[in-house]
Amino acid sequence: MKKKLHLWIILMTMLMVSSFSMSGCRGLELENKTEEIAGYTESQARIVLVNELSRYEKAYTDAILDVPVDGTEGTFEDVLVSNVKEFMEQLKLLCMLAEERGVALTSQERDELRELSEEYYSGLTEADRDIIGCSHEDVQQVYEDYYLAEKLIDTLTADAKSDISDSEAKIIEIQQICTSDLKKALAILKLSKIDGYDFASLASRYTEAPEVTIKLQRGSRGGLYEETAFSLDEGEISNIIEVGGLYYIIKCTNGYDERATAERKEILESAINTRAFSQVYDSYKSEHPVRFRDRFWDEIDLSELTEADADNFFELYDENFHI
Repeated sequence: MKKKLHLWIILMTMLMVSSFSMSGCRGLELENKTEEIAGYTESQARIVLVNELSRYEKAYTDAILDVPVDGTEGTFEDVLVSNVKEFMEQLKLLCMLAEERGVALTSQERDELRELSEEYYSGLTEADRDIIGCSHEDVQQVYEDYYLAEKLIDTLTADAKSDISDSEAKIIEIQQICTSDLKKALAILKLSKIDGYDFASLASRYTEAPEVTIKLQRGSRGGLYEETAFSLDEGEISNIIEVGGLYYIIKCTNGYDERATAERKEILESAINTRAFSQVYDSYKSEHPVRFRDRFWDEIDLSELTEADADNFFELYDENFHI
């Protein structure tokens, strides 16, 4: 199965730069329309809430719930509930867009998601099921919507240009010596050319830069510094270059960091696909803004969920559908 953009990361990133109102009547309201469609039930919402709460509890204990969050007037509990609510609003919106675009689950996909739902549900303790209040059908509904949303994203990004070249994504490793004294730089350069002199030792002793060894990618420094660094063969030492009144000597220690380059290539391709998705999604959202109006969102008390230990909802999904 081809690798998918990670929906949870995409949507939660969007939440960092968007704002949603939180008022309370029933259902999911499709604003600027007269119709209403079904939102998620409280049990379905608790699946995601418990998943996220359990993750944070394991890292910070349940004391985190009352911690004030900078930049907001609320606590961590308020922010977590708000983020999960907004995530599920956007998930519902994506499912609406999928239906409009004719994107649907196949019978085989439904069978696979049913098996995944059974795996998750059977892994819950009786106590967890009582706290979450979910049925096997609730689990399957959320998994199906999540998968459908990712399938839509695959469709929307299928034609996105993502042929990033290795040269564009290339990352190299260099060591640098930086000094504000040209006379000193000339002396260091002379020493660096002598057989037996270790460049790293010279750098550690004489550089005025905070770091000796750095990884460099296209566009990170620009200008003469970057041009010089990328022109070096592995093991080669540059002549002195002046940048901003400082004098640099650069040695290329790894002319092609294969692992770092592959990771950067993936990031660049993901960014292209995310932009392609966002163009369609943002336009649709502006015409079909939705808000959950169920009262339970305003009444959720996460302290009632802290005894549940179920943080593998998305983990199980990733194990089965992300490669």
